[in-house]
Amino acid sequence: MRRLFIIVVLLLNSPLALAAENKLMVGTYIGLHRPALEDLSEKEFRSPVGGIADIIVDAGDNRQENFIFNNPLPNLGVGVNAGLEFLWELSDKYSFIVGGGTWESTARSLAYGSLYLQGQAGDFVNERTAKISFNEFYFGLRYNLIRSPKNFKAYYRLTLNEVFDIDYREDLIFLFTSGDAEGVKKSIILESQATGLLMIQPGFGVDYSFNDLVSVGIDASYVIGTRRVTLRDGKSKVDFLDTDNLSLWLPQRVDPVSGDLQYLSQYPVDNQDYSTMRLSFDGWKLLMRFNVSF
Repeated sequence: MRRLFIIVVLLLNSPLALAAENKLMVGTYIGLHRPALEDLSEKEFRSPVGGIADIIVDAGDNRQENFIFNNPLPNLGVGVNAGLEFLWELSDKYSFIVGGGTWESTARSLAYGSLYLQGQAGDFVNERTAKISFNEFYFGLRYNLIRSPKNFKAYYRLTLNEVFDIDYREDLIFLFTSGDAEGVKKSIILESQATGLLMIQPGFGVDYSFNDLVSVGIDASYVIGTRRVTLRDGKSKVDFLDTDNLSLWLPQRVDPVSGDLQYLSQYPVDNQDYSTMRLSFDGWKLLMRFNVSF
């Protein structure tokens, strides 16, 4: 709901005065978008949960042991990109466009393992879920390459995009199925955000008008960012208690010096084996559009 409110406010503050002199088209779009996000899909998604566990050997005799549990997430697939767009025809060839939308993608995996909790071994089922999303606002020009008398148009478009409100969340749920902790559920929730990113989006599309009022179209494009994004403002919520006798190495942490989000090495040697995560949002889009003219 917050994303929708922000996008509507941005669009309503766009130069609507153009509509008084030129043909106005209002449309919605929905389609697929796949940003690169290599450091997330290829590195952080491979990060394990590690740490040190206290083990009760005999009464009054304890020892410590390092452990690593892997539940890698699959690479993020395409996510749904949807939004609202305004288009003003400046001439037969050129149109001014302004719009906004939202994108989201999720990855999920399930794995089984064992862990010492309060010194006692127990089996568990682990569900790991990651979700990343963002909003975008853009403006630019559309140039009609072909405009036939049969209401068919082929066009080239170029927009400048502002990607903002980038949110990332990861959940790890441990449900113990044996031992003294059978039936106990423990969770780890990791959240972080990023600030705005400028991107350029060139694309090509076709549009067909059924009449003077309604048209549909499809276009393909590629978005290119001006830089890589570093996630910050990391927060974690961990259900494991001190009495569980575990020292955990989480899949990600906030760098104590820079404040940047870091991911744990796939084969960590200690609790300092982290690297900074920098995300590229470059990637292709394929969108369907439904437009109404006024």
